[in-house]
Amino acid sequence: MRNAQQSVHLVAATVGFLSLFLLWLAVLWGLMLRNGWAQSRIKHATVYGIHQTIALLGVMLGVVHGFTQLAGPMGTVKLVDVVVPFTNPYDPIGIGVGVIAMELFVACTLSVLIQKKLGYTRWRALHAFNYVAYMFLVGHVLLSGSDMAAGVRWGAVLGSFVITVLLWLTTTQWYLNWRQERTNRRNDRVGVGDELLVNVDGNRCARFGFCEHEAPKVFALRGDGRLAYKATVPPDLANDVIRAVEVCPARAIQLHRTATTVVTQKKEEPAEQPLTGPTRIPAGSGAGPRRRSRGDR
Repeated sequence: MRNAQQSVHLVAATVGFLSLFLLWLAVLWGLMLRNGWAQSRIKHATVYGIHQTIALLGVMLGVVHGFTQLAGPMGTVKLVDVVVPFTNPYDPIGIGVGVIAMELFVACTLSVLIQKKLGYTRWRALHAFNYVAYMFLVGHVLLSGSDMAAGVRWGAVLGSFVITVLLWLTTTQWYLNWRQERTNRRNDRVGVGDELLVNVDGNRCARFGFCEHEAPKVFALRGDGRLAYKATVPPDLANDVIRAVEVCPARAIQLHRTATTVVTQKKEEPAEQPLTGPTRIPAGSGAGPRRRSRGDR
């Protein structure tokens, strides 16, 4: 029975670590998607689809990891322990934080189905709980992941956690403001200062909210589902708006630059008038006034 219990635990641990790896990739991919780093050569729909696929696989494997523990013949994990946190008598803290992590991941994954009804702003606030879920998941692995050596486990998990935190810091408002100030100073040095005119085709706009994600100071999805945007964009927001145009799946956003040099039309010259005065006849041409003969007199 002990060998059977160890086999079940080994299978569950393998699935669990694979779930951790996929969810870590999903978090990293989501941060890169938020930063716009993965949009230079790949279409936004492709990047978004990869992010969703990795996250869905990670969540599914996490659920399988939890319910695989129920197959152990010693019965150390019950069904209630997989659903309700902190109820397991053997490892209440470790299993409890793991249950909270998976429930948060499942809730955030299912929220994609009602993204349009929630509105992009509210959905993005709800989606931020994925970072909290990942922190709980790291705690679960460190507390309950006894299948790896302590040094290897702590090094791998904490290393991935530090990478995630550093990448998350690049998406904070403080970092974005600092990067925007650097861009503004560079534009001032090179003389970039043209305003952009924005126009959105309301018939083509699908209200996904990707434009608000990239340029929240220009685009905003209203509570009634309509898109509000600024028609004139200052130079310091030009890069954000250009990224919004690139990620728009419906290609509904059009940009125009304000004219800085105007060239007038060429003045039309008057057409040549036909000569109306006397015409000079060259000598020797045989033409000229006919002399009257004697018969004409």
